Amino acid sequence: MAPISVVSNTLSTHCPICSSTDHQVVRAMCTMPSPLAVPGAILRCRDCGMWFKAISSLDSIKQAYDQEYSENAALSPYMNSTATHSFLRKMLKQVTYQTGSTQPILLDIGCGTGTMLEEAQALGYTPEGIELCRGLADIAHKKGFSVHHGNAMDLNETEKYDVVTAMDIIEHIPSPLTLLRAVHQSLKPGGELVIYTPNHRGAVVILAKMLVRVGVDFAFRNIFGSNHVCFFDDCTLAAALNSAGFKVRSMWKFPYDPRRPGMRMSLANLVIIRAVEELGRPFGAVFRMIAFARK
Repeated sequence: MAPISVVSNTLSTHCPICSSTDHQVVRAMCTMPSPLAVPGAILRCRDCGMWFKAISSLDSIKQAYDQEYSENAALSPYMNSTATHSFLRKMLKQVTYQTGSTQPILLDIGCGTGTMLEEAQALGYTPEGIELCRGLADIAHKKGFSVHHGNAMDLNETEKYDVVTAMDIIEHIPSPLTLLRAVHQSLKPGGELVIYTPNHRGAVVILAKMLVRVGVDFAFRNIFGSNHVCFFDDCTLAAALNSAGFKVRSMWKFPYDPRRPGMRMSLANLVIIRAVEELGRPFGAVFRMIAFARK
C-alpha cells in the first residue's frame, strides 16, 4: 500500500472533484511536521465540501517519494506483518467482479513491495502492479510479479483488468478524477475497483478541527500536514467515483488502528485515539474506509 504520486501538468485551486473555484482557505500548512510532508494551503470547496491542498510546486510531491521514502517503505514492519496480510486477504474476499473471467487479472496501483500481489495470487488472481518508486518496484519484481515501474497516469490499458486495487493512494493525488477515469477505462465491464483511504468525517478528524479552533493544532497538523493532498470522506469519495463512471456497490468504514506494526505513539495518544474512534463507531464516524465500486 505504498503511496504513488499522480500529478497533473498544471496547478490550480480548482476543486479536484467538482472543479469549482469557490473555496474557503482553512489553514496554510507551510511548516510541516515531517520532512516527507507536502506543504500547501488547506482549502474547502464551498460547492461540494471537498477538502484539498493547494500546493505551490509539483516538485514537493515528487520529493515526498524519493529514495529515502523508498528505503523506509521497504523496511516497514507494517507491510510485512501478518496483520496486513490478513487484512488484505479479508478485503479481497469481498470483491465481486462480474466479468465472467475464470482467470481474473488484478492490478494493484502503488503495489509497493508486492504484499497485495502475494495475497491476490494466493486467491487465484493473476496479479500485476504499478509502482512509482524504483526500489519498491524492484523488490516486488524480484518476488516474481509483473510490475511496471512508472506513474499510474501511464495506465492506458483498455478493458484488461477484472479488479483494480488502490490502497492508501488516492489521497496522495492532486487530480484523482484523472486516475479514476483511467482505471475505469482499464477495467472490463463488470470489473471492480477497490479504494482504501482515510475518512475525513471520522470523529478523530472532527475533534482535530475543534481543537485547532482553540489553538491546539497538534492533531490537525498530523492529519492535514502529511503527504496527503486530497482529504476524502464517504460522500466526496462516492461523488468522485460516480463522476468517473463507477457505481459504488458497498463501503466499509472502520476504526483506525494506531497499534499497527511500526507505528510509534505515546500511550496517552493511543488511548485517546482508541476512545474517540470507538465513540464514532456507531455513527460510522471512523477514520478508515474501503469503497467497492463497479464499472
